[in-house]
Amino acid sequence: MGDEARIAVHAAAHPLARTLMERGIPQFHQFSVPESDLARVRKEHASALEQFPGAIRPLNDSASVSVHVTDQQTDLSSYDQTGVPIVHLTPRNVLMQGDSLQVHILDLLTTDASTQAGAMFHQWWECATHGEPPNLGLDGAYWCSCDDAAEGLLRLIKGGFPVGGSMNVCGRRYWSMEATWTEFEMLVSRTIAGREGQFNLSHLRADEGPVVEVEDLASPQERLPRPSLDRLHESLETVSNEGWNPRTPFRQSLMLLVAELARDYEMS
Repeated sequence: MGDEARIAVHAAAHPLARTLMERGIPQFHQFSVPESDLARVRKEHASALEQFPGAIRPLNDSASVSVHVTDQQTDLSSYDQTGVPIVHLTPRNVLMQGDSLQVHILDLLTTDASTQAGAMFHQWWECATHGEPPNLGLDGAYWCSCDDAAEGLLRLIKGGFPVGGSMNVCGRRYWSMEATWTEFEMLVSRTIAGREGQFNLSHLRADEGPVVEVEDLASPQERLPRPSLDRLHESLETVSNEGWNPRTPFRQSLMLLVAELARDYEMS
């Protein structure tokens, strides 16, 4: 597809769209977004636009678009016949028609309250700031950072990707909700201590990060199996000689998420 691409982001409100542009603009990709989202998106990326002023444009010229990126809310059936690839960012239980590629974004670490995970983290913030335990009734997750997901999609867009069918995007490692809450609560506690200047030894003591347990793959697992990552991995290997290898540490992803929540709730 070439080193530079013009990416039509129809789903500019999708939690992955902002990161896709943050990482794609310095790579000289150009993005077009709907007029209704243009002012907001340009404001979000104002610093990047100082260096790349033409990187975000209104979505009014599909002829030169390299790829369409959308979600299940946008009907792009009229584009199926144009030969331009379409990437649908959808939950796993949503099935689209046509030859577009469905990319199921699963267990994305986001504060977007319109998603199940985002709504959960907002609820967890309330619990953590009030010293209350949350309801951990949900299954664990194969958490994936927005940075890793966006980086993978940009590699596919740059190198070309299979048309039709679907692929899953999620993390490789399983995290229980108990382990996720333990990390989240600790980071919120440190954030509050930093704001109030009330650190104690528990905040300042170095630890070894999240507990990563050795798994016996021969033993039966009482958890949801990880969605297949074979097509994603093989497609990335084909276009970049490196498969799906998420690099962002779990704690770092949660630190960024907690920082976003602190800004949302005006804790600075």
